[in-house]
Amino acid sequence: MDFLLLTQILNNIGALSVYSAAALPISLVLVTFLAKLSGKVGKKEIGTISMIFTGALYCLVFVLRVRNPWVYVSITVLATVGISAFNMLIWANITDIIDYQEVLTGKRDDATIYGVYSFSRKIGQALAGGLGGFILTFIGYNSATSTQTVAVTESIYTVSTILPGICYIGIGLILAFAYPLSRKVVEENSTKLAKIHKSKAV
Repeated sequence: MDFLLLTQILNNIGALSVYSAAALPISLVLVTFLAKLSGKVGKKEIGTISMIFTGALYCLVFVLRVRNPWVYVSITVLATVGISAFNMLIWANITDIIDYQEVLTGKRDDATIYGVYSFSRKIGQALAGGLGGFILTFIGYNSATSTQTVAVTESIYTVSTILPGICYIGIGLILAFAYPLSRKVVEENSTKLAKIHKSKAV
């Protein structure tokens, strides 16, 4: 969707190149301090903030109806910071879930939990890929022509901004209110497991 928005609505291939290239340097910067920060603040807490922050930026772009490609790229690249932080921490969350499972059941089902996560991730990626094509068909996008109607271009803009905005905020709210593993709970689980492992060793 971003490709269509930048090339057919904002008409700037250069801005698209900058947008596409931004993810790697952002990730390289985040990796230098994100682990320490998550240790102090909490993975759930950072994930919640990053998703709501990202969603809010996309909603802002939707409301502003930005027509300057560099303004659009600047805001969405800033949103990429939140997305990258979440994607980095999601893998660390899996180890917290494994610990939580062991505390609850006494069994450490590493392979099962990783397998369920990987399978769910692949299903999500497949659905996301198919959803994009379905939405374009629904709004009347015509791939056979280089120009689209005003209604179609406005729909592309709307879908490219408000839909991810709502989804990211939704993920943030799920983390905040449904995901139980706050920093405090993770630390408590680590203490419990240390005692359990020590008693078994003895």
